Amino acid sequence: MATAVGVNATKDGLIKILGASYDPIFILWVQMLIISLIFMPFIVSRHGWNVILPKPLGLQFLRGVFVTLGVGGFYVAVQYIPLADTTALVFVAPLVVTALSPFVLKETVGKTRWLAIIFGFVGVLIILRPDFSGNRFGYYLALGAGCSLGLFYMINRTLAKYTPPFVAVFYMGITSSILLTPLGPFRGTIPQYEDALLILFFFVLTSIGQVLMITAFRFAPASTIAPFQYVQLLVATAFGWYVFQAFPDQWTWIGITLVIAAGLFIAYCESQPLKKAI
Repeated sequence: MATAVGVNATKDGLIKILGASYDPIFILWVQMLIISLIFMPFIVSRHGWNVILPKPLGLQFLRGVFVTLGVGGFYVAVQYIPLADTTALVFVAPLVVTALSPFVLKETVGKTRWLAIIFGFVGVLIILRPDFSGNRFGYYLALGAGCSLGLFYMINRTLAKYTPPFVAVFYMGITSSILLTPLGPFRGTIPQYEDALLILFFFVLTSIGQVLMITAFRFAPASTIAPFQYVQLLVATAFGWYVFQAFPDQWTWIGITLVIAAGLFIAYCESQPLKKAI
């Protein structure tokens, strides 16, 4: 899992580089199309052609909408703000899942987890520091992306009993690519020769990251894997510092620490079946 999130953080750094020359929406459309084409032969050979049609269609479509908004929002936001800040705000997703689970999933959330949610959102406010001066568009867009990914994760929980992991990734890719088709193809530009290796590396990392993520969840429970997701923030920070000479200030680190601490505490509570009401 640590390798998976490290690969994904590097891929996110590359999107910041590529986004200076190519439209992020176009890149996301191609990415989702490639994921669909890579995974389709595997799932068809294993489950047959009937698996191509997503079931249940409504929830699968909604999941595609939220992952498109989440990843697309991230890709655009990272063009405006540092990579580490964007990544930190996206980690609001687990807090969104926990905050909404009593109302959507009918799960019990105890007082201590509500306290963790509050601390996490305080961390988000510290990162945002909404003083209404300057261009804060990228920060609010990253926060919106995190909320969209939280809703995506919530629907994943609901659909887990219907869809095997590799099929779920295919559905995500095909739905998102269809949703982006009215925009993606028309926002593209012909790749420059000198960018060819960078673009190829980006799509290779995208595919490897997806496979590693799925493999991690096959060999360990989600509660064990969850803490390793925060390695992505460390890799994103290192990438941003090395490539863009951008390093979070002390207030941003305080906010990041609160968000990570809240997420780790919630992951711990999820791993304690007898303490669900914590």
